[in-house]
Amino acid sequence: MVRFAVIMFLAFVAMEFVSYLAHRYVYHTFLWILHKSHHAPRKGLFEWNDLFPTFFASIAILLMWYAVGDPSRNDILALTLGVTMYGLVYFVIHDLYAHRRMKSLSFRIPYLQQVKKAHMVHHQTGGEPYGLLLFTTPRRVREAAPDVPLDATAREQLSRK
Repeated sequence: MVRFAVIMFLAFVAMEFVSYLAHRYVYHTFLWILHKSHHAPRKGLFEWNDLFPTFFASIAILLMWYAVGDPSRNDILALTLGVTMYGLVYFVIHDLYAHRRMKSLSFRIPYLQQVKKAHMVHHQTGGEPYGLLLFTTPRRVREAAPDVPLDATAREQLSRK
């Protein structure tokens, strides 16, 4: 049971690094064709960028299905549960809270407010921070951000503060 919990925890933490690397080196480069919808005003409930979590959730579900079929595959189950928990946290903080897909959701936790502000800086600059939970905004980016024009999504979201 301890092994299971440790694997879940490590998978959760590792996902912040995977998320950072994918966001910086994949989404903002050769998959920008899909990700750019996230940096533009949303037209409707969904955006092309939503394909990313849908794809990764599908893989996690398939691996969970494979893992529950045999008790010797508990490590795979723990791994997929840790990844899924990260995905859930990411969805709540990033999509529902930071991007206001659930307008009534608000946090008074200073750390989460800073996470939201850091993400808005990303939308202002198109650069750092690419992560969500662990990677804070570098001081030089924070200081330059007021002089950088906002994209439409960031302008709309920052005006709601």
